[in-house]
Amino acid sequence: MKLSPFIAGAFGIVGFVLATLAGLTADNTFETILWKAMMCAGVCYVVGYGVGLICEQVAREHGAAIAKKVAEADTAEELKRNEALAKQAEEEKAQTSEALMAEIAPPVKV
Repeated sequence: MKLSPFIAGAFGIVGFVLATLAGLTADNTFETILWKAMMCAGVCYVVGYGVGLICEQVAREHGAAIAKKVAEADTAEELKRNEALAKQAEEEKAQTSEALMAEIAPPVKV
């Protein structure tokens, strides 16, 4: 869902309602209230569309920053896991070679 039209619609409706209420409290004529409410709704819609565009850009940049942090954390975690596996393989290789050497040439008692 695009955020700009949603926010613009909300701004327009709020502008229309507020202008209508302001006109009613000022005891204006029906035509004046309706004309000013429509004008206010249009102006608020345009302003809301601009705010929506800004919000979309901020959300997009924030999402990219979060994705970058997650990717870096995953890379660091994978590197640690690979180092641990390499260390474990070295230890197993050393143990295997020690056991093999013990089987091949038993220690001579002097």
